[in-house]
Order: sequence, then C-alpha cells, then structure tokens
Amino acid sequence: MKKAITLFLISILSLTALIAEDVYVDYVDGYLEIKDGSSWMELWIGDAIGDSDILKLGQGSYAELSYGADRIKLSRPGVYELSSLLGARKNMNSSGVGALLAGKFKTLLIDDSTKTEAAVGGVRAAEAESVSVDWMTSETAEIIKEGRSSLQLGVVDKALDLFNEALDLSADEYEESEAYYYIGLAHAMSGNYGAALENLDFADFDTDSEYYSELYILKGQLLVESSAYKEAVKWLNSFKFTNARAAEVDDKQQLYLMLAVAQSNSGMKSDAVKTLDKLISLDRNSEAAKAAVDFKNSL
Repeated sequence: MKKAITLFLISILSLTALIAEDVYVDYVDGYLEIKDGSSWMELWIGDAIGDSDILKLGQGSYAELSYGADRIKLSRPGVYELSSLLGARKNMNSSGVGALLAGKFKTLLIDDSTKTEAAVGGVRAAEAESVSVDWMTSETAEIIKEGRSSLQLGVVDKALDLFNEALDLSADEYEESEAYYYIGLAHAMSGNYGAALENLDFADFDTDSEYYSELYILKGQLLVESSAYKEAVKWLNSFKFTNARAAEVDDKQQLYLMLAVAQSNSGMKSDAVKTLDKLISLDRNSEAAKAAVDFKNSL
C-alpha cells in the first residue's frame, strides 16, 4: 500500500513538473531585481525565477522573461508579481485575445502607407492656412516615406536612421510627432518595447489627425503587452471614442479589447465586462467580438 501511494505521489509530482514552465530572465537593459526577504537582489540574463517571486524593474529599464515558447515584456518601472503576470498571459492566450493583439504592428505599418500623402492634402493644410504648397514635397515627408519603405522591407536600422533624420528636420509639432510615431513603430516591430514607448510618449496628435487612432492602438498594445495595465487603462480611457474621424469599428473594437484586458488585470473586472459589452455591440460577428465573448466568460 505504501509503495502504491509513493508511486502515485511520484507520478503527480512528475506531471506537475511537465505542466509547469520554467521562467527565465531572457533580456535585461538596466535593472531587474527580485525580492529576497526584506531586500532586493539584482537579476541577470539566464537567471531562473519562480512563479511566486516578486520582481522590480528600475527606472528607464526594460526586461523580457521567457517561459516555454512565450515571453513576458516589462517596459515600465514598478513592482510585479510573477504569478499575476503569468495568469494574465494565460487568460489572454486561452481566450484568443493574445493572438489578436500579436502582429498588429505590421498591420499598422500597412495601414499607414498613405498617411504622409493624405496629411498633405487634408488635415495639415486645413490646420494652417499659411502652409505653402512647397510643404507637399517637404524633405521630411520624403524621408518618412523612404523610412516606411525600409521598414516594410524589414531593414529596421536604416528605417530608424531615416526617421531620426526626419525628426531633426521637422518644421513643426506635427512633423515632430509624425517622426516620433514612426520611430516608436520601428522599435516596436524590432521588439524593443522600451525604446518604442519612450518615443511614443513624445507623439501627440489632435483627434482629427490621420494618426490619432493609430497612436492609441500602438501605444495601448505596447503598454498591455508590457504588463503596464494601470497606465494602459489611463491611456486608453483618454481616447475620444465619439470622435467621427476615429469611429471606425475595427479600431474601436481593438481599443476596447485592449482596455478590457488592462482593466481586468488592474482589479477592475466589472469595468472590463462593460467595456467588452460595448465592443460586442459594435459588431457581434467580428473576430474581436468572438474573442471578447470568450474573454468575458473567463473573468
């Protein structure tokens, strides 16, 4: 009997070991620390951490944790419970929300393919009557166009050089924000979320701008995927959902989905349910709505 119980316990422990994924520090730029009693101990690339550990990311730091084939990114300073991070990731993946958010950067780049040209004849011209026709062929517009082409080809370093050149040559706040947006997008596509957010923090567009909703989607996704949920709630709640120019259903559903994820992981589950209901009511047959239903049922 004792032998049977022993074998049973061994099998249970073996199964648990197979189910549990080891978590490792995969990348650190700056300082990542682990709570050790009443003090903090610095972590290094390759260190293993337990799912009950508490981590602290330093100011201006960026870190990536890996477990199995998945990855957790941290880009905002603060204290994080690893169990909460893993739980949030599991819920996102099981409901299909994670798959919908993944790869959005490339979609944003495709959607942005005519942004500079559209702004030339639209918003920018309307914002300032004194803008000359020469602006239509401005050097910054051409540089950004070339940078976009490089980014679409996957030549990120060249794209970043061009976007930074456009930033140096920007003639006004709009062109400056446009350059910061593309610098942020390039860093996001290369996986450098910390640098992406640092640059996007400087971008600012009016509600009638071509870039308004794209900036919210890009920065919102980076914050959510970086587990900066409270900041994501604040950021996404500031979006003007009633603005006519930003009223495309796809964009609104994407933003509502990210907001709901951020709310649910900030202890605001009742708010998350309300947000998901708004999302579903926009288009019940969309992929976002289907994921929202599954995510709502998991809360």
